[in-house]
Amino acid sequence: MSKIQSIYCSFLFFCVVSPLISQSLVDPKASAETQNLYRFFKGNSTKGFLFGHQDDLSYGMGWKYTADSHKSDIKAVCGDYPGIFGWDLGHIELGKKDNLDSVDFDVMRMNIQYAYHLGAVNTISWHPNNPVTGGNAWDHTETVKYILPAGEKHALYKGYLNKVAVFLKSLVDEKGKAIPVVFRPYHEHNGSWFWWGENSCTTEEYVALWKYTVAYMRDSMQVHNLLYAYSANLYQSEQEYLKKYPGDEWVDILGLDIYDLPEYNIDYVKELPKDLKILADLGKKKNKVYALTETGANKLPKRDWWTESLLKNIKGTGIAWVLVWRNANQTQFFGPYPGQGSVPSFLEFYKSPESFFAKDLKKVYKSK
Repeated sequence: MSKIQSIYCSFLFFCVVSPLISQSLVDPKASAETQNLYRFFKGNSTKGFLFGHQDDLSYGMGWKYTADSHKSDIKAVCGDYPGIFGWDLGHIELGKKDNLDSVDFDVMRMNIQYAYHLGAVNTISWHPNNPVTGGNAWDHTETVKYILPAGEKHALYKGYLNKVAVFLKSLVDEKGKAIPVVFRPYHEHNGSWFWWGENSCTTEEYVALWKYTVAYMRDSMQVHNLLYAYSANLYQSEQEYLKKYPGDEWVDILGLDIYDLPEYNIDYVKELPKDLKILADLGKKKNKVYALTETGANKLPKRDWWTESLLKNIKGTGIAWVLVWRNANQTQFFGPYPGQGSVPSFLEFYKSPESFFAKDLKKVYKSK
């Protein structure tokens, strides 16, 4: 059976046996396409996972976006685009033209529309500047309590959310229909490097921030094209993963962020399967989609990383997707590019029946 036949059969199966997904999504008014995307994730994760790459269409090794070029390092290597595309809204809250990685927001919108045209999926993270100090997202000064309702910076934070909502509502196809997005705010909260991180706010404050953000986007700004993903960094137990979990009614997708970082004494091939097992167990208990929301090895020093470090440890886990980070330059890249040493391993990864790229994706947003 081909990848496309496999994906379609699992999709049809899930549509037949599942109840109405809209009843279990965070947003009961989620668009039909957004509901169908969730159904697709549920069905396809029994067969394999989408491969994703951050900023894939915006820049790559030695190039930047130009109109109608649709360049991609991934496509240059394997002849196909990723199945899921990652983007980030950092600096939109400041009203800037470009995001924190110098991607023009108008270009980002066009690339999101192109990814949707391909039949692929879009996921968006957000690294907002610190609304108390004006520093960047990595300024972990105590902040959250000041931006909650009654906090002195609450009005400023609402202004942040307004700008995010306007952009998300501008994501429409050629017929004016909203493009579904997996929205992943306040990620890696169990680390301490962001202002929403472990040592910068209490559990109660983080949960309140999450709930307020979701409710404001959904109810006040009427944004109905989002699935909400909660993603933690490394963890050792279900209890640790759920420490700041806002509740099943506030989360659609469970995520894990983990990088292959031997310089930080992270044993990737040991930690990845352990954390994925915890994530999968939680996903099954809660009947939630779950995914490897960020991962990668900077500069890909292992030529066989894709097959030996990644594929071996994610096959059969039930994750909906895996996303590697961006290709910024020769000092920071996580995807292969023509001539890079891991290309043969990546091509094996690409040929795996469990890895789904853009050409494999049909009927993602349709009910039948």
